[in-house]
Amino acid sequence: MTAEDYDELLIEEKDGVALVKLNRPHKLNSWGGHMNEQLNRYLLSLNRGDYRVRAVILTGEGRAFSAGGDVSTFPAANPDARSAPWRPGHPHLALVNTMRHCDVPIIGAINGYAVGGGWALALACDIRIAADDAIFQVSQTKRGIVADAGLPHFLPKAVGTQRALELMFTGRRVTAEEALEMGVVMEVVPVEQLLDRALEIAAAIATGPPLSAAAHKRLVYMVEDDDLSKVQDVTALIVGKLFQTEDGAEGVRSFMEKREPEFSGR
Repeated sequence: MTAEDYDELLIEEKDGVALVKLNRPHKLNSWGGHMNEQLNRYLLSLNRGDYRVRAVILTGEGRAFSAGGDVSTFPAANPDARSAPWRPGHPHLALVNTMRHCDVPIIGAINGYAVGGGWALALACDIRIAADDAIFQVSQTKRGIVADAGLPHFLPKAVGTQRALELMFTGRRVTAEEALEMGVVMEVVPVEQLLDRALEIAAAIATGPPLSAAAHKRLVYMVEDDDLSKVQDVTALIVGKLFQTEDGAEGVRSFMEKREPEFSGR
């Protein structure tokens, strides 16, 4: 593993724990560049059976965990994006599946914004703790598209169907404390204590039996895996269609122009 292999991640492995930071702070760690592909590749490397890493902490460099999709790469903002249409198997969709199939427990240390696909990334972690400055949002609603990256699968399981639909319909922001009340996160701690608390949990896992941890993950998620794959495939097709609508274009325009969108239903 070299710095060049993972230039959009910051990775530190020590005593069986990997601290992995998403490293596109200038873009609030949004999904663009090679960040997702590199994280996907790193997590796959942990399934080789050597268990040099027994727990992963996933967090964001800077003031966000992840702002989800990079709006500047959406078709309405970037015509070249049409050359990489959303369909089943899209690279952005592979990551959360890899997280669920990774034999190593993943602790999400959620700092700042975890919105859109960033919220899906947080929910794909096995254990989640949040800094008191964390903000969660189904931000795709504000862009005129649909929650993606497994969010329609993860969110109802975390908060219940009724609450999940309310959050998807409105796209409102959720504070760390409300996320705790909903069961989205296990704990909320002051931002300056976030990594210390995550390291404490990770260390407890890392001293335990790695084969048992891997088996527990597989058993807990066994029933969910098929549903997640179906949701991912259908979501990819829907997102591709919504990107072609006037509302999809208006969602991007309003974001770029820093104003509230005006949706027409076309």
